Amino acid sequence: MADKEVTQIEMMKIIALFRKEGFKGEYETFQRVSGTDREFFVVMSNEQGIKALFRASLMLNAVEFQYVLDDKHTFVTEDADAS
Repeated sequence: MADKEVTQIEMMKIIALFRKEGFKGEYETFQRVSGTDREFFVVMSNEQGIKALFRASLMLNAVEFQYVLDDKHTFVTEDADAS
């Protein structure tokens, strides 16, 4: 379930949820939250290039800010073991 790619339909629903909540910016990455089929991690950037991680729940129709991505906080999009 968590290994499944985020579909275009899911992306559109997530973007609609962000817009409904008033968020604006560029959507960088979408990743399914491990162990669930209706929650996603989304990285967004604003006009100044600041990136932030959000958790979006299609089940709860909610967007939750996690943290700003910087030197101390990064977002891994592939397995660290993959070489």
